[in-house]
Formats: sequence, structure tokens, C-alpha cells
Amino acid sequence: MTTSRVQGATFRYTHTIGRGEEAGTGFKNPVSVARGENDVMYVVNRAYDYRADSKRITVCTVDEDYIGEIGNGGRLGGEMMDVGEDASDSSLVWPTDITLDKDENLYITDEWLQRVAMFSRDGDWLGAWGTVGDGDGQFDKPAGITTDSEDNMYLVDTGNNRVQKFTKDGKFLMKFGARGVGDGQFNMPWGIEIDHEGNIFVADWRNDRIQKFTPDGQFLMKFGSSGKGDGEFSRPTDVAVDKEGIIYVADWNNDRLQVFDLDGSFITEIIGDATLSKWGVTKLEANPEMKLEREISQGLERERFLRGPIGVTVDDDDRVFIVDSQRNRIQCYRKLPPFFLGLYDGGRL
Repeated sequence: MTTSRVQGATFRYTHTIGRGEEAGTGFKNPVSVARGENDVMYVVNRAYDYRADSKRITVCTVDEDYIGEIGNGGRLGGEMMDVGEDASDSSLVWPTDITLDKDENLYITDEWLQRVAMFSRDGDWLGAWGTVGDGDGQFDKPAGITTDSEDNMYLVDTGNNRVQKFTKDGKFLMKFGARGVGDGQFNMPWGIEIDHEGNIFVADWRNDRIQKFTPDGQFLMKFGSSGKGDGEFSRPTDVAVDKEGIIYVADWNNDRLQVFDLDGSFITEIIGDATLSKWGVTKLEANPEMKLEREISQGLERERFLRGPIGVTVDDDDRVFIVDSQRNRIQCYRKLPPFFLGLYDGGRL
């Protein structure tokens, strides 16, 4: 296992979850993950238009135990649906992000269907809400979504360059943001997170920065600029904040995860340490020819690196889950507490 320590923060790679599959024990173009109770994970597979049946939510555990799938392909008669057409129950066409309420019901944004789809934790269809437009409560290409302590939903309205707040059944409550480069303005925002104090972090995708707001949308701070250096971004797609206020940013076009202190100061980056997942090992053991081909292939060391990390989630156990979209997997890390840092420094970890 790889352990790196930079400026007082230590992150240890633990394992990889997933492999490329159109269904079952694997992912296809995963874009987001939500953590539920009992180490359950819900992974959004955006897949590709030619395989509508692969657009689904894969349900598994942190230990890579497969549970099942939620949702189905979002086509009628094999053709892509037009915006405004009635979609069948549980359809997903361009699923983008996922959040859970206190009962672990699932809320999934869908860019094509311009709505938020709702499922129970068991996969039962609960309905959907959303209308297309630029008025209050309407949206254009909904992307990131997250839940506050009262089960209200904050939704990134990408096409309208703003964030809106709804009740979990879709009643409009408030909005903030507009197109621009100034404080509190956005250019195609994407990911969103609420920290333990209720503050809101938004990945301002095309402005290559992260912005922080109060729960009522008042601008607090920003950090980041365009580039490849420490603390710079190239199309950041998602942001997460742990219980200590450490900030994690999926720096999509730079193929890395960056980690920041509470004030937005750069701490370190993670570029990937992936090994084969349990699902991957199982597939190779069942396919001897495929295993042999891997053994004689050149350049496999590159597989460990992140490629298009698009989502990040951190739980209260200091586990970090990076959605490695173009490699159809999730890379998992753990932030080590000071006690373990002492053991590591003494050579006993």
C-alpha cells in the first residue's frame, strides 16, 4: 500500500473498486458515488448512448460486495427521447450526480431528462421532479446535487449558472449565482458539497476555481486558477469536505485529486495508486487467455494513475473515494489520524 505525507497530511491508498462492465459487477463511465449506511455505496453509471441499458446505479459495499442495480435505460423504442417527452418510470439517460436523504432514498440528477429522479434504497421508483427553463424552480442541465441537515436539496443549475435550493419533493426555496467571473458568479458550475457547518462549496468548472458560500448563498471565499501547478485547476468537476474541514477537489483535466486546507491552501495531490480490484481479479481468474495477455502486455504500470477523475466523496471515517471515470473504477484512500502518523514515523505502520 502507498502512503504519502505532505505538509502534515497523510493519505494511504487502500484498494480499488470496480472494472469495466456494461452490467453487474463493474461500472461503465461512473460519474458519482454516494455513501449509505453499513458501508453501502451507490455508483452512478452514465455509460454511453449506444448502451442505454448500462445507465444505472450500481449498489455495492466498500469491500466490493455486489448488491444489485437500480434504474434502467432511458430510451423509448430504442431511440433517444426528445426533451419534454414522457419518460418511463425509473429511466436514466444522462445521469450526473446522486445524493441521499435521511431515509437513504436516492435523488439523481439527469441532464437529458432535465429532472431529479427518486428511488428508494431498495430500488423502488418514487417519482421525479423538475421543469426546463430559467425561472425560479426551473433548470437547464442539472448537475451536482447535495442534501443539507434538514433534507433540503441544493442543485447546481449548470446551464443557468446558478445554484438552487429545493425541498426534497421539488418545491423551490431560493437561488444564488449568475454567469460571470466575479465573486459569487459562475461559468458552467458542476459539483457541490455542504460541509459540517452548513457552508456550500461549488466546483466552478469553466472558471477553474472553487467557491464557498453561506447556507443562504452569501459569498465567503474562492481559491484556484487555471493551470497545472499546485492549487491550479483544469476543469474541476467535484468537491468534498471532511469533518475537519479539509477540502478535496477532483481536478478532472489534470488527472488528479487535489487536497486543500480550510482556507484553500494547497496541501497535496493524489495521482493514483490503483491495483486490480477483487472484481477484476475474479474476471481474470475466469478467463485464462485474458490473464495471459495482461502478463505479456507492456506499460501496465500506467493503469495505477487516475484518468479523468470526475467525482469525490469522503465519509466520517476519513475514507476518500475518487470516481476514476475513464478507467471505470473507484480508487479508495484513507486519511491517517495523528496517532497513526506517529506509528508510521516510528516504522511500525
